Amino acid sequence: MRNVLFQIHWFLGITAGVVLAVVGLTGALMSFERPIMDAISPDIVSVQVVGERLTPDAIAERFRAQRANARVEQITLWPEAERSALVRVAPPPGERRGDAVYINPYTGELLGKIRGEQFFRTVRSLHRWLLIPSEPDGINIGRQITGFSALALVFFALSGLYLRWPRRALNWRNWFRIDFSLKGRNFYWALHSVIGTWVLAIYLLLALTGLTWSYSWFKNGASVLLTGEPVQERRGFGGPGGGMGGREGRGGMGDLHQAHSTHIAVDAVWKNFAIKAGSNFKFASISFPRSEKEPVTINYVTPDATNDRQRSVMSFNAITGELVSDQPYTPLEPLGKRIMQGIYELHTGEWFGTTGLIINMIASLLMPLFTITGFLLYLDRRKKKRNSKNAAAGVGVVHTDADYWIVYASQTGTAEQLAWNTATILQSGGIKASVKNIAALDKATLESAKKILFLVSTFGEGEAPDAARAFARKFLKSSSRSSLALSQLQFAILGLGDKRYRDYCAFAVQIESWLLSNGASPIFARIDVDNGNEQSIYQWQQQIADLSGVKNVTAWAAPEYERWRLQSRELLNAGSVGAGVYRVSLQPSKPGNTHWQAGDILEIKPHNNFELPHREYSIASLPTDGVVDLVVRQAFNEKGELGLGSGWLTAQAEEGGEILARIRVNPSFHAPQSDSPLSDTPMICIGAGTGIAGLRAHLHERYLKDQQHNWLIFGERQRNNDRLFANELDVWKVSGFLTEFDEVYSRDGEGYVQDVLRTKQQQLSEWLDRGAVIYVCGSMAMGAGVQQVLLDILGETGLQQLIDSRRYCRDIY
Repeated sequence: MRNVLFQIHWFLGITAGVVLAVVGLTGALMSFERPIMDAISPDIVSVQVVGERLTPDAIAERFRAQRANARVEQITLWPEAERSALVRVAPPPGERRGDAVYINPYTGELLGKIRGEQFFRTVRSLHRWLLIPSEPDGINIGRQITGFSALALVFFALSGLYLRWPRRALNWRNWFRIDFSLKGRNFYWALHSVIGTWVLAIYLLLALTGLTWSYSWFKNGASVLLTGEPVQERRGFGGPGGGMGGREGRGGMGDLHQAHSTHIAVDAVWKNFAIKAGSNFKFASISFPRSEKEPVTINYVTPDATNDRQRSVMSFNAITGELVSDQPYTPLEPLGKRIMQGIYELHTGEWFGTTGLIINMIASLLMPLFTITGFLLYLDRRKKKRNSKNAAAGVGVVHTDADYWIVYASQTGTAEQLAWNTATILQSGGIKASVKNIAALDKATLESAKKILFLVSTFGEGEAPDAARAFARKFLKSSSRSSLALSQLQFAILGLGDKRYRDYCAFAVQIESWLLSNGASPIFARIDVDNGNEQSIYQWQQQIADLSGVKNVTAWAAPEYERWRLQSRELLNAGSVGAGVYRVSLQPSKPGNTHWQAGDILEIKPHNNFELPHREYSIASLPTDGVVDLVVRQAFNEKGELGLGSGWLTAQAEEGGEILARIRVNPSFHAPQSDSPLSDTPMICIGAGTGIAGLRAHLHERYLKDQQHNWLIFGERQRNNDRLFANELDVWKVSGFLTEFDEVYSRDGEGYVQDVLRTKQQQLSEWLDRGAVIYVCGSMAMGAGVQQVLLDILGETGLQQLIDSRRYCRDIY
């Protein structure tokens, strides 16, 4: 359901988003159109006070003297002495509304129309029907488009609420806090979701009230629901705005076409109104009747009214000027009728006074923000998909009829980078090459391909990388070795591994043995790379260059080390029977230019021996912390001497001193992207010892994003001395952020983390049924134990499904 809603949400966003942005901006412009027009027309709405103000009859006479063919229908007056009067005339035949002209109430001089009328009329047409004229049959396509967009806005509000619903819903910070330290798509997502929550109720109100003008069926349905009756159409009333706003109201006289009669006692009416109301009105509109038999009505708004549509009405005898009826404004009862009566005020925010207008205006101005951030998220999503297909710069077209297939099996991304680099070299020599993940390598490709270059990592104790497990199970088992005829195939293999481990490059060796046993022949001898050795990689590049006829090849090299400062180190397990575990904090020399994310690795170059390879440590912090935190356990050789990396970081390097280090991206251990269906699913974190580092970074990230439903299984030696980051984890448990927190301490006889999994199979199944992802970080022995339990519980197929869908990720060392 979540994935379906997400797909519909973004699809509607890129279709209806632009329309909603236009509607939002135009709606914001119209929020204060009357004050805006008054402000740009000071010489029209304001006059100099000179003597006594003319009576309504005198104003009408002066107006007719200058506009002989015009018939006065209404005069609007304000209590302020410096305000000009507004005269409304009958419309020409076939038109709905006549002119509204300002006049000097002291001299009778015509001042003209208020400025901005045509502009706001255009803005209103753009807001309501996108300036698209109606068809001959009366159907307005623009109104249908804005109506559909209003329906989309309702869906955006409700689906967005569901998609970002925090597990701790009662914590207001989860709903309304923006983390301004976030960068890129994470920041766009924060703006999109958090500000969307701020304005959600307003957008629902705008959309639902706006739909009453788009669809008659919706308006009638709303009326029946709220009042029990269908819509009663009301005639228009112009008011002081000269028709601006298309407002509907009571007491309208805009369709009357009567000539002024000297027998109608307008001045007497106004005098009696002044006695009754005094100056207790914001404005008053005198409507002239069609005959002496009809009353003269005065619509007026009292100063305590929250909007100009809350009009009171007095009716007077047209001959004597005596008061006939007095109808002060009173809201309709019950609430449903009041809502239908004030649907326009609800839509504009006037229902809630000036505060409501301001809030509606701000919310409307923010509408383009969601279109922009939505498009940025969409484009970023497209970019990531595009980059996954063309992962390296300089690689040309991926050929389906390739001369060479380049197949990679990568755990940390290095083999994939080298695969694209290999393709670049081949293509620069005019050879067609195509790159393929080993997980996508099938029997048909193997039996038809002429040349395949394999670049494969060995993971753990001679294992295939997680993404290559299905390939290994399908083709490398003894039962499958003779099932393919590969005599046509020539191959070459680059194996990536670490000589410190017994099964160095074992997966590359297995692939080579299998290929040879099935009749394939090598192009050149297998090349093994120890811990990213650049000389071995360059040897591979030279062989590829020879194949393609390229003479000069730039040697591939890992990024340069940067200078970091050892800010602090802290012993975390004082008194433990095991070796010391330290929290080591490093500060980059250029904090603003150094970026990483949860799951990435920091490679350290020990100063005490530059000839030896680097050491790798899982990063336990986020860029928002300003430092890279490592969790380093001291290691000792057979002579009892401290290891190179751990010794340098925990004992030999001086605090404040220089450390050479570089970030290495570890995509196989990254959290799902925010646009992924897995982005807000439950997470099960499993680790032991210093493996808490990689898990802590992920938990920190989920805490900042308020991604709840987290289960941590952590193991160490002794409960009394080895509770790493104990205070932090306890706070997360008490607050509910850690839904489940299992600790197990082997030296206290409690077993290991894999034992917790085995005893909680039912709970594990329930979490996986809800779409949980599993992240494992720690030693090889721990990782193997956890994987065996998962195999026992889920079976080979079930575990492979988790791997293929990136719901099982490991950082094992």
